[in-house]
Parts: sequence; structure tokens; C-alpha cells
Amino acid sequence: MTQAPARAWVPAFVIAATSWGSSFLFISLALRGLDPVQVGFGRVLIGAAVLWTMLLVTRHRPRLSRGDVARIGVVALGLSTVPFVLIPLAQQHITSILASLLNATTPLWTALFVALLIPHERASRAQVAGLVLGAAGIGVLLGAWNVDGIPLLGAALMLGATACYGIGSTMSRMLLTRVHEGPTALSAVQIAISAVLLLPVALVAPAPDPGVLALSSEVLWGLLALGVLGTSFTYVMFWRVVKLAGATTAASVTYVVPVVATVLGILVLHEELRWHEPVGAVIVLAGVWLAQRTPRPRPSAEGTAQVAIPQGAAQDALPPAAPAVGAETSMAQPDEERAEQTREGDAGAAPA
Repeated sequence: MTQAPARAWVPAFVIAATSWGSSFLFISLALRGLDPVQVGFGRVLIGAAVLWTMLLVTRHRPRLSRGDVARIGVVALGLSTVPFVLIPLAQQHITSILASLLNATTPLWTALFVALLIPHERASRAQVAGLVLGAAGIGVLLGAWNVDGIPLLGAALMLGATACYGIGSTMSRMLLTRVHEGPTALSAVQIAISAVLLLPVALVAPAPDPGVLALSSEVLWGLLALGVLGTSFTYVMFWRVVKLAGATTAASVTYVVPVVATVLGILVLHEELRWHEPVGAVIVLAGVWLAQRTPRPRPSAEGTAQVAIPQGAAQDALPPAAPAVGAETSMAQPDEERAEQTREGDAGAAPA
């Protein structure tokens, strides 16, 4: 594809990276007065309201069958329901910095589950090497040589969230390839389904203390920012970058999100950055780069090129606490955009 001038897509890229990177800060603020389930429910409730408002303003009505909605619901479990509770749970035990760095492992999980669940997309040697390197990076990131100092519960919850992102992204490729809707519409349906699924759990959670959601409360503003930026508006910006600059450029947001989260964790939350965390992060991101490489086309017996199916284009790359990043509108690609991304090559990011 012909890439648009940088001035057309760089602002959207910066907004996406900054918003997803800030999600870990917003979660930390929301947790000062809310239960993790309430944080997860609040972000999807607000996100759904913003996305459906966008659809009303543009007068677009999603045209989906009951089967389409059911399939989106399955994907929503992995991309915007379970992980949106696990991440706040994790951040009760680990810093926002470590959470963001572990979040960057999402593309590794996606590559693993794609290789396991989609038979015709076998992993190449480079991708297997990327998975092994990424696993080693996680060990360094957590300081595995100091067993007593490893935050096992928080790390397990965070890696569980990123594994859900990986499963959700893979399921989106298996179930939603024939769903014909745009990113905003499918994201609105997915996030709304997550809100419905989380509502019963949020209702039985302990009620917040009086004044927690007052207009002057950092808890309220953290939750609002998380819903508006990290769970709705940012995805519109992300897909704008995909459209104007290509999936590969858009997916590079994966490498920026942890930097933003780390800076905010240090400056705003006054968290400590241990020396092995950035070292481990670099190793993990190197593994991500390898895991997202697409095998070169091989000539067929007739002499024509066999085009390899990529490991995931932009759907591997959404930053969650994020989305994946992040990871939730991965299924929301019209066929034209999906075809364009296939020509561009692999892209991957992690949801926050």
C-alpha cells in the first residue's frame, strides 16, 4: 500500500501509544477505591457508551446475525472480559510498570495459540525461536534467579490475562473471518457484550465507600480515562494508523506502550524500576519481533509463489491493559483492510 504522509498518521499513533500506555496508571488510580471486578466492568461500560455514541453520531447500525453476535461473544470472553478483570487483580500485587512489561508478551501467546489451534499456520523456526526467547525474557523480567523475590501471584494473573488475549485473538481469526462490519461497530458490540457478562459479578462485589466516585475523586477520573481512552477512542486511532500507514507501522505501538507506562509509573506513581525489568523487556520484545515474522513465500512445484499466511497482522498487536494491546478490535477488520494487512506482512501489538 502507499503510505500516507507522516503528518496524517503520526498524531493518531502518538494518541494510541500514550493512551494505552497510560491505561496501567488509570487502573492503579481506579483501584484506590474500587474492586478489580468493578474496574473491569466500569471500563467496558464507559467504553461501550462511547463506541455506541460514535455509531449513533455516524448513523451506523451494525448488521449482524445471531450467530455473528454469539461468535463475537466468545471472542469477547478472551479479549475484553476475563483479562479486564485479571489485569486489575494483578496490579494489586505488582507495579504498573511490571504489569505493562508483562503485557508486552501478548503477541507471544497469540503466536503460540495460532500454531496450536490453526493447523494450516504452522510456526516457522524463527517464530519458535521467538517464543523460546520471549519465555527467557519473562524469566529475566521477573528476576527468576531470586525465587523469594518473584511476585508469583501478580505475575501469574498478568500472564493469565495476556494468555487470554492470545486465545481471544486466535479465536477471532477462527470465528470472525466472515463477519462483515467495520472496526467501530464490532468493537461496540464486543465491549457491550463484555459489560453484560461482567454486570452480575460487579453487582455482588463490595460497594465502594461513600465519596469514592465524587467528581473530585481520582478514582472516578482514572476510571473515566480508562474507559474513554483505553477501551474505546484509542481503537479508532489505532485503525486510522492501520489504514494510513499499514499494519506493520501500527503494530509498532507495542514497543512504545511499555515505555509510556514505565515513565508514568516512575513519575506519577513513584514506583521503582529494577535493573532486570528493562533488560527482560528488551529480550521479550526481541522474541515478539521474531514470533511475528512471516515465512518467506516458497516456490510451488509449478514455479509459482506460495504466499505464506501471516501470523496475525494487526490483531496480534493490540495493546490491552490495556489491549492487548489489547487486543480487542482484532476481529473488527473489514476484508479489504485484512487483505491490505496481509500484503503488508505481520503486525503485532499487545492490548492494555
